[in-house]
Amino acid sequence: MDRDTLDVLVSCIAIVFTVSFAWPQVVRALRHGVEGVSVSAILQSLLSASAWFGYGVATRQPAVMISDVGVVSGQLIVTYLLVRDGALGRKAGMAAVVGSVGIIALAQVALLTTVLVLAAGIVGLSSAATQLFEVRREPHKLEGLSAGAYSLLAGVAASWLAYGMLRNDLVIILPNLVMLPMALYISFTAAMSHRGPERGSGERAEGPSPAATRRQ
Repeated sequence: MDRDTLDVLVSCIAIVFTVSFAWPQVVRALRHGVEGVSVSAILQSLLSASAWFGYGVATRQPAVMISDVGVVSGQLIVTYLLVRDGALGRKAGMAAVVGSVGIIALAQVALLTTVLVLAAGIVGLSSAATQLFEVRREPHKLEGLSAGAYSLLAGVAASWLAYGMLRNDLVIILPNLVMLPMALYISFTAAMSHRGPERGSGERAEGPSPAATRRQ
């Protein structure tokens, strides 16, 4: 396989992972509620993806637009669920939606496009870090947190890391090099939590009550 073909293949894989990553969390939140889901992580992810989507529009890159519209739409649904279940205030939810639209619009201003994308990289990492702190704090109260979403995020990071390495692009390599181990840890811990806190005691743990949703 020649380098150009490999570059296209890795790019396509990265797009598929990016488009798909938000949706397991949407499905799990619809079925089980939003307990264990970090409000800050969802909002930060929404705003970060909005900046990248705006960048795709500004630079006329369909691959970037396709990748991030999947994340934006998924995080908007989870934001609605957070508001519905009382984990996020209605005004704060509306502010998040307005902020998302505003960032996309501001990204069309040439002087702001690069600045917003750089900020998005930082926000993307802080989003995962926020959820990581939540997982470390209460690792057995993660019923609403999708292990699948963070497994896909690990796939996103791994595929973009490979893409960056093919192009020798440190701007792509470095954030994904940091993101990959965080996403793997969150996914593994959430999967273990969904099996129940009791290990080897012979007792089955009851699932958490939907009323126990935390508000960050």
